[in-house]
Amino acid sequence: MKFTLRFDIIDAARESLHRSPFEPFHIRLHSGEVLKVTNPDFFTVTFSGRLIYDAGKGLRMLNPALIASIDYPAPAAKKK
Repeated sequence: MKFTLRFDIIDAARESLHRSPFEPFHIRLHSGEVLKVTNPDFFTVTFSGRLIYDAGKGLRMLNPALIASIDYPAPAAKKK
């Protein structure tokens, strides 16, 4: 018997990465930390569902159970 956990946040992360055109998003962790994904090259979801974040400071594997939400920041107001 094989036991696997299914996390909806993995599907949400894939959808966020594949939006066209790409929209920057934030990954909010339960610890309160916010990871900013401003470029699709900073974040990946592997075929097996592993979440990998890289903003230039080294790779970081994310546990989907520790992700509270994926949010889209409000667009910045245009200067007149």
